[in-house]
Amino acid sequence: MRASLISTSIFALCFLSHARAEAVLPVKPSPYLVSAITRNMFRLPKPDTGLVLLSAHRGSWEVYPENSAYALQDAWNSQIETVEVDVRFTADKEVILSHDYRIERESTGSGLLYDQDYSQIQQADLRDRHGRVFKDSQGRVAKFLTFSAALDLLAQYVANDGHGYVMIVDVKGAVDDQDPTDPIELTQRCLDILAAKKNPQLGKAVVFKLKAKDAADLGTFLNRTTYDPTVIGGLIIVENPDDKNVKDSNWDPHQDTIYDQWNVAPFPVQFEMNQFYKGDGLQAYFDYVDQKQGFATYHESNYYPEGVANSAGKCCFAHNTDPASTVSGGIVPDLRGDPEMAIVNRTNLITTDWPDVVGDMLRELGRRNTSELSR
Repeated sequence: MRASLISTSIFALCFLSHARAEAVLPVKPSPYLVSAITRNMFRLPKPDTGLVLLSAHRGSWEVYPENSAYALQDAWNSQIETVEVDVRFTADKEVILSHDYRIERESTGSGLLYDQDYSQIQQADLRDRHGRVFKDSQGRVAKFLTFSAALDLLAQYVANDGHGYVMIVDVKGAVDDQDPTDPIELTQRCLDILAAKKNPQLGKAVVFKLKAKDAADLGTFLNRTTYDPTVIGGLIIVENPDDKNVKDSNWDPHQDTIYDQWNVAPFPVQFEMNQFYKGDGLQAYFDYVDQKQGFATYHESNYYPEGVANSAGKCCFAHNTDPASTVSGGIVPDLRGDPEMAIVNRTNLITTDWPDVVGDMLRELGRRNTSELSR
């Protein structure tokens, strides 16, 4: 059934010759158990749960370049239990960490990422959120990180006794008609790279994340990948209110065939519901009485450029999703930057550019009992 994956796997392993990633910051041991993090991530959420997990979006990039080794390590060293990274293909099918499909904002390079080989991408130095070329106290610059190198960094936090942190891998799909990226192929390449590490504990610390439309139906996903829930930390499926399947369902989870199928998948799945404004159609999903899986949401910073929707990321500045809007053209602002909006919903996990701020708010509400992650 998966014979076509053999050549893919061999091809992927060619890229594992890069030297093992060295830690750029001191590695501080985790007080959390990886199994406790994923268990709480995928349980059925309750409105009054004492623990909402946090994920540092693109790592800690208030100071360090997003998706860099520095940003990942700083988040884990700050005891943020999960970090979300973005993966994309280069022209020669190396898997690297990058939110944008153009690299000008993130680095000193330019042009389309999928048009350039990895060797070209490596010529660029990463920028911080102010657009300045980053240099650490030793004068070292930051480079685009391969997925393989990111796994090597995570492995240094995953201990033999089960303590560690989790990395959520946001698989980016094609952004235009010229982009050849197949998100399921990219997922498989990541699975190949992870399998080649031959580290079962590391595998359980990695969670994959795909848009619902990219994940396709359950059968197709399982037939085209070697995804195995017994060796991988879990899977997150993303729904947005302007996705065709959501709009076709008139925001009724019973009529959303993609959601309905994944909701009864025979292994842990988490749904990330990215509401664009308070009261939009995805609220019906949060209130769905037949919910079988976990819930997540995303809170971004509306202070440019960290987390803001930008053309380089193929995002939008506003969303024409509310037919009742009185705003000109029916366009309403993207309010995902309102942290209260993420907190009021029943969620297991909040992905955010501001894990410290959101964490403080959750603690005030009695919903940040991280002692649960140590048992």
